[in-house]
Amino acid sequence: MRKIDLYLIREHLSPFAGGLFTFTILLLLNRVYQLMDLIIRKGVPVLVVFKVFLYSLPFILAMTVSMALLISSLVAYGRLSQDFEMMAFKSLGISFKRTLFGPLVFAFFVFLFMCWFNDRILPEANHRVKNLIFSIHAKKPAVSIQEGVFSKVGDYLIYADKKNERTGELKNIKIIEKLPENSGVRTIVAKRGLLNSEGDTLIVLVLKQGSIYESAGEKNEDFREISFKRQIIRIPIDTKLTEKERKYRSEREMTVAMLLSAIKEKDKEIEKTDPRDTIRLRILKKIKDRYFIEIHKKFSLPFAGIIFIVLGAAIATLTKKGGYGAAFGFSFLVFTVYYIFLIGGEELARRGYISPALAMWFPNVLFGILSVFLARRCE
Repeated sequence: MRKIDLYLIREHLSPFAGGLFTFTILLLLNRVYQLMDLIIRKGVPVLVVFKVFLYSLPFILAMTVSMALLISSLVAYGRLSQDFEMMAFKSLGISFKRTLFGPLVFAFFVFLFMCWFNDRILPEANHRVKNLIFSIHAKKPAVSIQEGVFSKVGDYLIYADKKNERTGELKNIKIIEKLPENSGVRTIVAKRGLLNSEGDTLIVLVLKQGSIYESAGEKNEDFREISFKRQIIRIPIDTKLTEKERKYRSEREMTVAMLLSAIKEKDKEIEKTDPRDTIRLRILKKIKDRYFIEIHKKFSLPFAGIIFIVLGAAIATLTKKGGYGAAFGFSFLVFTVYYIFLIGGEELARRGYISPALAMWFPNVLFGILSVFLARRCE
């Protein structure tokens, strides 16, 4: 029986590697487009962009490993069924349930590795990629100017309804500048503008058809308006891009130990809070729930791979269909449904409608029940 277990594990290795590679590349395509945009149109150094790409990989792998296990099970058991090897196992008295032992052992070791990976590698990678993104936005201000929001560039807050990434053209611009020594605020409004740079130390905004509004005086009682056809604003910047270390970490940048420590801190805050301060108590509870969500997610997502081994084996045995085409199509469908439940549950837990444990484990329970039901039909 040990030889059969090893044989079935070997049948899973090749499609697992192929599925992992394919799904990772597919999910990286959108990220690659964004990274190329940083290099070509926004002038971010290639080495910095490569670091962003490298630090983004763990987040992708955290999702694709479970998908790859589903692919491996579908392909392996599909081939075994098509070649009548499953029928041969049954004629030898080896049940479908017994054939799952080897693949489940393989999936269990993958689960253990991914639990360690999600706790140690993923939070640090998330932290480093956020550090880099913040550094890019600080040293390459043009990157941070987005449509429909105020973006801080030097001493200015800049807003534009529309931005052409290729030409640097801006439309319906609003700029807020705080004047020195508490002497008031200057607001600049323009219909059109052009974003350029002079060397590596200066951003130049050429504004057309607009007005400047200034308030002055101790109580901003003085006000004046100046209209212009063309106005140039030069903003000095420091373009030396270095990766700065942020002390703050969001829940996705924390290990389990960090999350448990943060939960204890919130418990202490809750104890010190006046019971009548219901708004503060509600906010603290929601923060705690976010921490619990992240803890459960670190284990629930890898555990899905174990369930997918059974699900894939049962479906492939019942349908007797092999090949990568059908396997990839079905796995996309399954994981899409799984991910909808996962994200939906996370959102409900964040709003306090359901517990974090239920939110993160419900998809596993649902697909686990389906897997057991289909596996019994294979006996």
